[in-house]
Amino acid sequence: MPVKRIGEIALIEEIRKKFPQRRREILTSIGDDAMVFKNGLIVSTDSFVEGVHFDLRYFNFYQLGFRTMAGSVSDLAAMAAEPICALVSLYLPRSVRKRDVSQLYQGFKLLADRFRMDISGGDIVESPYWGVTLTVIGYTRKPLLRSTARPGDGLYVTNYLGLAETGRIVLQKGYPKNLFKCAIRRHLLPEPRVKEARVLIKYTSAGIDTSDGLSTDALHLADESGVKIVIDADSLPIHSELRGLLKYRRIDPVRFILSAGEDFEMLFTARRVPDFKSVKIFRIGRVDKGKGVWLEHSGKITPLKPTGFEHLK
Repeated sequence: MPVKRIGEIALIEEIRKKFPQRRREILTSIGDDAMVFKNGLIVSTDSFVEGVHFDLRYFNFYQLGFRTMAGSVSDLAAMAAEPICALVSLYLPRSVRKRDVSQLYQGFKLLADRFRMDISGGDIVESPYWGVTLTVIGYTRKPLLRSTARPGDGLYVTNYLGLAETGRIVLQKGYPKNLFKCAIRRHLLPEPRVKEARVLIKYTSAGIDTSDGLSTDALHLADESGVKIVIDADSLPIHSELRGLLKYRRIDPVRFILSAGEDFEMLFTARRVPDFKSVKIFRIGRVDKGKGVWLEHSGKITPLKPTGFEHLK
């Protein structure tokens, strides 16, 4: 059977069933944002491929380095882990220039310096296209998991969703850049919520980063925790630049937010959360008994199918 008929999520689940966890040193493996060792070490790996994850028509190599490292570190943030180091594997065409690679590593370095991370190794291979695989390692005494949401919790998100996808569309379609500065920055230079997660861990019960889209990421939380998640459509914050996109494309902002990914914000459950000066936090739903993800709009609740990005579909 071609894998495109089942998609990424079903393929991962099939692999998960074939390789049950055996080592006592591992706390969690397949099914979360990262693998967790019982000693507190967190390990995550991500691959980024030209034409799928980034477009070199408008990405420069500095932005590419920052963007890929931020996406990888976001997995550590989702677990409330402090970054330690990264391993970098590059897939390079023969036509690549040394200057391009130097700029790429400058993008890596900005985040590595910010979080005091080491670049500790990796690999370089020849390839017909650009690609980057990053393995990041972090540490936490108390990992934030996807599997620990409980009925009665609220559903929260840091900052606005849908901005990164707005920025991608603007750059791809050539819409006026001066009208979408926040969205473009979110797409090219996203900010992993490492510091915020380290504070939120005191209050949160479960969490994930918003990489695949709100509907899909919420489903990951619901499935892993065995609960029902209700998203309140009327509570979803809509950034002014997303509203500005309506001038150029006919979209439903709520449906757009449900499917748009790669904002790398934190989606989490908690009974209460404190106010933050560095980032806005919005309550966008709740956790109930049951299963699946549901959308509440004007008092009516309907089941919600995941519409976020999924590889191979």
